[in-house]
Amino acid sequence: MEDTKLIAKKRDLQGSSNSRRLRRTGNIPGVIYGEGKEATAIQLNTHAFEQLLHHHTSENVILEIAVEGEGDVSVLVKDVQHHPVTSELIHVDLLKVDANRPIHVEIALELVGESAGAKIGGSLEHVMHSIMVECLPGNLVESFEIDVTNLQIGDSLHVADLNLGPKFKLLADDDAIIVGVSEPRVETEEEVAEGAVAAEPEVVSKKKTEEA
Repeated sequence: MEDTKLIAKKRDLQGSSNSRRLRRTGNIPGVIYGEGKEATAIQLNTHAFEQLLHHHTSENVILEIAVEGEGDVSVLVKDVQHHPVTSELIHVDLLKVDANRPIHVEIALELVGESAGAKIGGSLEHVMHSIMVECLPGNLVESFEIDVTNLQIGDSLHVADLNLGPKFKLLADDDAIIVGVSEPRVETEEEVAEGAVAAEPEVVSKKKTEEA
């Protein structure tokens, strides 16, 4: 994955009020932590950071940060917090990484293809949407593609069925289900009857109308 460099300035003032003031000036507060050292409070240009994320399908990105007074530092975007209503970026956590030391990271599982079972009426159920793995920073990917083309009704894929190659070590239960195809759901006579009653329009008699 290609490295992208941003400029990070250190910040002395912390707290929610100072963070809001920082965001109003076009910057996003954050922290850099790792390597057993105390976390460093920083600020990044919000627009530059947003542009970087727009070029990736996930927020699992390795960055080359130019930290004020420290020089270049390689970091993994560990957590990005968004405002629950406006989706505005409000905070970012960055983890220092060493090119020669494995990292633990959650990577998205993307389903590709149309399953044979779904084509004949089965229901495709995507149970696990991401998976924790161990890998070197340079081997980080944004997602793993899971081909579901050959899945018939009653079939399922488990973590043990994944073949991610020697660059990735799975950190999940082998028996956990990733995706499966279930039988088509058949409505019972009671459900059909209830649906018919619910769909039936209310009839107002002439007598009730005259009384009103």
